[in-house]
Amino acid sequence: MKFYLEKIFIFLLFICCSKKESVNYICPDGDCWVSLYTDFNEDSNQYHHVTPDWFSETSGRFNLHIESSPTIIRCQYGGLPVINSSFDSNTYWEVETELSFSFGLYNPFESLYTQQGNIIKVKDTTVTLDFFKGEIIPVVQNNSINHDVKDKMKCYGWTNPNSGPIFNETGNCIMYSKRIIGPLIKKMIGDTISIYSKTFFDCGERSEYVKDSIKIIIN
Repeated sequence: MKFYLEKIFIFLLFICCSKKESVNYICPDGDCWVSLYTDFNEDSNQYHHVTPDWFSETSGRFNLHIESSPTIIRCQYGGLPVINSSFDSNTYWEVETELSFSFGLYNPFESLYTQQGNIIKVKDTTVTLDFFKGEIIPVVQNNSINHDVKDKMKCYGWTNPNSGPIFNETGNCIMYSKRIIGPLIKKMIGDTISIYSKTFFDCGERSEYVKDSIKIIIN
């Protein structure tokens, strides 16, 4: 009888320990993960070859996407996981010259008007500012962005991707956010930059941080 009681005690102890261990998980399957990617192809060495959008020498920009696991139900607030990411980079650039802006001058008393009644500018003028000369510009802003459910139609069963009924919990659905990288300068074409992310999974005292990075070649 004593032998069986000991076995029952060990079995109950094992169950209690297992439950206690599982409570430590704050993400499904105990895995809080993140994934960074761009709109461009990744080569065999895991470098993303990115062609930014340009409209001037210092205006290069591209999208950086981030996906993550959700948190489990007991970590959610109002049925939603609270996850946010901040970013940093190993690349900066310096404003080397003054910034110049061109705009039109108008004279409300002497200017001509179009048939539609729009005033016609008298001439163009250029204003040059040296205030920003020497300023160090990071290629990625370090303020944090919040994650949201990537596909609400699939996750919640919505029929409209932008609106639907509110649920009391979010299941094991992929979370998503996006950061616009830039401004870049055209002198960076051919350079390799690294972008780092730090993602916070909120679960009170059991909250976790997950770090990741991505390597970019500017085309």
